[in-house]
Formats: sequence, C-alpha cells, structure tokens
Amino acid sequence: MSVCSLPAARHAVLMIHGLGGTRHDFGSLDRKLEESGCDVYLPSLPGHGSSPDQLNDVSLADYMQLLSKTYRELLARYARVDVAGISMGALLALMLCARERVTRGRLILLSPPLFLDGWNGSPLQPLRYLLYCVPGLRHLIRVPEGEPFGIKNARIRNLIRRHLQKGSGVHYPYVPLSAIAQVDWMRFAVKRALHRVACRTLVVHSEEDEVTSIRSAEFICKHLGTRDVTFVRLTDSYHMITLDNERDTVAARTLDFVARGDVLT
Repeated sequence: MSVCSLPAARHAVLMIHGLGGTRHDFGSLDRKLEESGCDVYLPSLPGHGSSPDQLNDVSLADYMQLLSKTYRELLARYARVDVAGISMGALLALMLCARERVTRGRLILLSPPLFLDGWNGSPLQPLRYLLYCVPGLRHLIRVPEGEPFGIKNARIRNLIRRHLQKGSGVHYPYVPLSAIAQVDWMRFAVKRALHRVACRTLVVHSEEDEVTSIRSAEFICKHLGTRDVTFVRLTDSYHMITLDNERDTVAARTLDFVARGDVLT
C-alpha cells in the first residue's frame, strides 16, 4: 500500500536499515513501536532485497532520493514523523534530517558509524582509499560479512551465522567495495551536515562496538545543531544493538524517547 493511500493519523516512524541489511536489523523494535501506537515505515533501500552485486549501481543520491520522497509523503499525512536509523541507516537518517530540516519529529540514531575505528577493524583498512582510485576495482572486490556479525551474544551470533550460510536473505553475506565507498562518502557528508540537524535526538551506542568506537556517538552529540540530545551508552553489546544483549534496553529507551513530550515547534 502506498503512503498516499493511507488514512491520516498522528504519528509515523520512518526506520532505515543498514548496509546489506533488511527490516530484521531492528529486531523487534519496529513491532514494539507499532504496539505503542506509531505507524512504522521501513522501506528497503535501493540495491537491497535481491543480490549484493546490485549495490554496485547504487549511490548516496539514490538512497537520499528514496528517503526524501518517502519522508515528504509521510509528512503530508502525519502530524509527526520521527526518523530512526541503525548503522549506515543512522548516517542516512542524519542526512535526511539535515536536508529536510526536520522539526515535526525526532531523530533516533543507533550505532552511527561516523568513524570506522572499532576494535575489529583491520590495520590495512585505510588502504581501501587507494583501491578506490583504481578504475573498476571497487566493483570487483567483495567484502564478506564476518565474525562476530555485530553480535556479542553467542547464541544469537550462531543464529546469524546459520542464516548467512543458508542464504536466508536476513543480511547480505558480502557487499562490494563500491558500497563501502558510498558509506565513506556518507561519513564525510554527515560531518558537514551535523550543524543543520535541529530536532530532538536520541543516540544509542555501545562502548564495545567492533565497527565504530564510542567516539562516533560523542562527536555527533557535540556537533549537532540541537542541544536537546539524549545519549545512551551501552556496555554489553557489539554493533547490532537492536539484536544483542541489551536489545531490551535499546527498545525501552527508544520507546520512552518517542513517547516523551511534544516535538519542537
């Protein structure tokens, strides 16, 4: 059903998944938001939901075109539209709120990877910038989804591993280097756009994140255009905080943030 065909309501949440991911990136958070009375929209990003190689043809502009269109359609139907993103989706959520000058809603950032400096990063990681300079190479190199899959909890990590081995579509088993290049471009663009974010913001980040250190969250909180920021530090999760040991804490803090008071006018 298209956004425009839906009846008018009060409150929607636009949720943005991560690179190579699906709505499953959020665990049960989307369902809990719906149970709390929100209408949830979780579009599949361009290049997702089919084959990882489809990401070779996707740019940051493609992501933003879809998200801006969806956000504007929702804004025409709802009194309030919140934007939530996890991992790469958090970077896109930041850019969307900066571009659209969001005030009739709130921003929820889960594990935003502004810096790719987590403890599981390879010391050779910076060499990717040299690879970007070789014509066509970024489309040929595949970056596998490897352990620990963003998950500290051993039981859940085993479930993720089995899903990837079976090719169940929960997450891409690899992404082309060209997709990582787009994330790098997003990181640089977000740094320049932070001061334009004026809406109330929740940032949730783990101190044990293997992809992006807590420095990302601290930098974002310091440089946002709004001073109305709630920062939640986690201590027993890796990158995918909506699926890991503290998923119930993430859900509770998100629901509380969404429910608390009115949006800025």
